[in-house]
Amino acid sequence: MRQRGSVAIERLRRRGRLFARDLRLGHIGPGRRWPPYLRSAAITLILALATALVVAQNFLPNRLNLRAGDVSSQDVVSQRSVRYESQTKRDEARAAAASQVADQFDGSVSSQQRQAIDALATKVADLRRSASSGPDRSAQLSLLEPQLSDAQRQYLLQADEGTVATVFKSAGDILQALEANGIKADTLKSAQDTAQTRAAALHLDSTGGSVVATLVRAFLKVNYLQAETDLKRQQASNAVLPVFVTVAQGQTIIRYGDLVTPFQLEEAQAVGLLAPNTDWARIMAVFMLVIILFAVALGYLMQFRPAILRDPRQLATLGGLMLGLLVVAKVFVPINPNAQYLVPMVAVPLLVAALMDTGLGIIVALAVGLLTGIIADNVLPLTLVGFLGGAIGSIYVHRLERLGQWVTAGILVAGAQFVTLVSLSLIERHQSLDEILAIGSLTLIGGLVSALIAAGSLTFLGEITRVITPMKLLELMTPSNPLLKRLMVSAPGTYNHSIVAANLAEAAAEAVGANPVLARVGCYFHDIGKIRRPHFFVENQADIGNIHENLSPTTSSDILNAHVTEGVELLKQYHFPTTIREIVQQHQGTTVKRFFYRQALEQGLEVREEDFRYPGPRPRTKEAAIVMIADTVEASARTLKDRSTEGIRDHVHRMVQGFTRDGQLDECDLSFRDLRLVEEAMANMVVSIYHARIEYPAAVPEASKAGAAVDATGGGHDGTLDADDKTIPLPRPSTHARPSPS
Repeated sequence: MRQRGSVAIERLRRRGRLFARDLRLGHIGPGRRWPPYLRSAAITLILALATALVVAQNFLPNRLNLRAGDVSSQDVVSQRSVRYESQTKRDEARAAAASQVADQFDGSVSSQQRQAIDALATKVADLRRSASSGPDRSAQLSLLEPQLSDAQRQYLLQADEGTVATVFKSAGDILQALEANGIKADTLKSAQDTAQTRAAALHLDSTGGSVVATLVRAFLKVNYLQAETDLKRQQASNAVLPVFVTVAQGQTIIRYGDLVTPFQLEEAQAVGLLAPNTDWARIMAVFMLVIILFAVALGYLMQFRPAILRDPRQLATLGGLMLGLLVVAKVFVPINPNAQYLVPMVAVPLLVAALMDTGLGIIVALAVGLLTGIIADNVLPLTLVGFLGGAIGSIYVHRLERLGQWVTAGILVAGAQFVTLVSLSLIERHQSLDEILAIGSLTLIGGLVSALIAAGSLTFLGEITRVITPMKLLELMTPSNPLLKRLMVSAPGTYNHSIVAANLAEAAAEAVGANPVLARVGCYFHDIGKIRRPHFFVENQADIGNIHENLSPTTSSDILNAHVTEGVELLKQYHFPTTIREIVQQHQGTTVKRFFYRQALEQGLEVREEDFRYPGPRPRTKEAAIVMIADTVEASARTLKDRSTEGIRDHVHRMVQGFTRDGQLDECDLSFRDLRLVEEAMANMVVSIYHARIEYPAAVPEASKAGAAVDATGGGHDGTLDADDKTIPLPRPSTHARPSPS
């Protein structure tokens, strides 16, 4: 069982390796390959979705896991400044306004009840004057006021008129006073108790006081107007204006250990730290915006730099740089809102411009600034800071040739970011000048840090993407390069030819906007394969004779083919960048070795022209095509008999036309205008190399050269002396007369 398991695991590993290989090579299944740009489109889509997910985290719910009444376990700091309408504060203000409205009571109830007591007093007086018997009057009085007890009724019927009048007057006064204070249903019992207390305090006997209390309790009536009170309070509440609250950037909303209040949660929600629900509209907006940004970049690459689209390494690096930066922003911005100005946004466009393309770097600068602004919830300032700083940096770092130039790039980027942010802040005037300058200084630091990060990671990313950087090119072309030293020692003729051809290639590359340093380095190593058999090539044969005279044409052809393949192997052995190896592989294209082909025909061999072509491929870049032309022009110019200016120009033109007719330039993007510029640049260089010289005069008698100056530099000028010429004064002849011959 254990053996079967290990076999199964090994089978799965093998299938995984095969799948990875097929994916790398572009295979979908047996016999099929990815359609053009499908793999690039898939990588771009994955990167776009990943980028959108990182940015959309801002709008997902429960990013701050707190509820009202909880004890905060951290300081909650606002990441941005915001002014919002506070519903919590308005509710408090509305409640306060409603509470200021007094309870509404019916004032007519007091007078009505007083009149009712007065009416009862009149009827009691009538009963006291009536001729009815005592029981009859008591019975009638019970009908008038049932709450009076028998003793109280007898008291009202038998007491003197003054006492009875005092009882009714006191009851009316107490009643009117209590009604004037207002009586609600829930305060009626309290009012009755108050009436009892006040009645007991009157200067009446106990029975009289009890009669007063009973009358007041009987006639007390609720006079509270619930509907009118609610209406007035609602009107007062509605009259409260919206309450706006300003939360400053960097303000601590909730402190560690605080009991969280609803208002604090509202502030956290307003600044985007608490999202109770998923904001799908904003999430979809982020996805659409990211897709548009990636579509712009994709369209630019398809139109101007399709080679990048065909390279998954470069695409993955581009997306990885953007994702990495956005993750850094997501991590550091919540810690301190001012950290948004220290995020090295410009490092990404600087690297993209240095490794890939300036235009693409400018597009990436816009994308990075905008997306970082969304994460920091500070869209306009960060978009402008990132875009303008990144655009200026991208333009400047194109083909930097010295490490010190990155310092200048950092200063330019930092200055652009500082000016952009300060200018925008002064226009908006949301902060004081001191605050603006303080934040602007952060952008200065951010710009310098961006350039430092870009400069430090350029070589590493160049190795990952297999993109050759200007620094790498300068490193390869130094005389101390071990492979270049081997070429100089083993094949000095080839070395000299390569140096001269490099001058031609560099001039032509500058003329057509190609990479002149890449063209020069490509020329340095285009014939590096000849160091394996240097004496099989005429420039290294010197006095040993032509070895090919003793070889068959096909063998000689194979030897020439080998210098290309062996050169590529040598460069791979020395870990040269892929770009240089491709130039070496393509510098002969599929041209025909016509000398050996004609020799084979003359010897009567049955051969085809294809048998004497180099294996190729044909040049696929401007630089490779320029190296091919420079190689042929320099080598063939050495055999020219007519080295006049017109003769050289005609010769260069014939060479270029020959390549064009043979289709060697069909796969590179050199236009006819470019070819004309290449011809002109190379012709001028060849003319300067084989310029005419003034014939040196014959030797002058010794006596006539007294005091003259002799050139000790090796000759080469037209006889005039410059300030830099090294001269040696000759000794003057002796003043003594030479004896005449006898």
